[in-house]
Amino acid sequence: MSLFGNLMVTSLALAVGVLACGDDNQPVDPATSFTATLSGGNEVPPVTTVATGTAEFTINDGQIEYAVDVTGIENALQAHIHTGREGQNGPVRLNLCGTPDGAPPCTSGTGVLATGTNGTTVGDPPITFDELVEAMRSDSAYANVHTQQNQGGEIRGQIVPE
Repeated sequence: MSLFGNLMVTSLALAVGVLACGDDNQPVDPATSFTATLSGGNEVPPVTTVATGTAEFTINDGQIEYAVDVTGIENALQAHIHTGREGQNGPVRLNLCGTPDGAPPCTSGTGVLATGTNGTTVGDPPITFDELVEAMRSDSAYANVHTQQNQGGEIRGQIVPE
């Protein structure tokens, strides 16, 4: 075989080898299920309370389905998703229940947050629904429940992939 033929065969073999190696690194599907364990110790600053809770979130077709379950809490006013890393406070992004004036009172519940209905976030500056989902996926979002006694938040938990 000529030198040119050997180079062609060697180049082809290298190309096939490189392409085969690429198959080992399949892209990872982004997380779609998340949880948050809510406690007063997670608040910034920490709050002494017997209240605890969980929040579960599932992202599906432009919606966030959620369930909040809280125990031992009194005078719950609101529950929100905030953006912020663990140990840092951040702005409210989406209301889970309750309103800024506290009516109706907020306790445990479920719901759906949907792009186009409540896909517009609050806070300054506002972020898009997709940016909120990305914050949840990158450990930059938390859920918390505000009460009459602790209006800045009584229990909080970082939203993490399941």
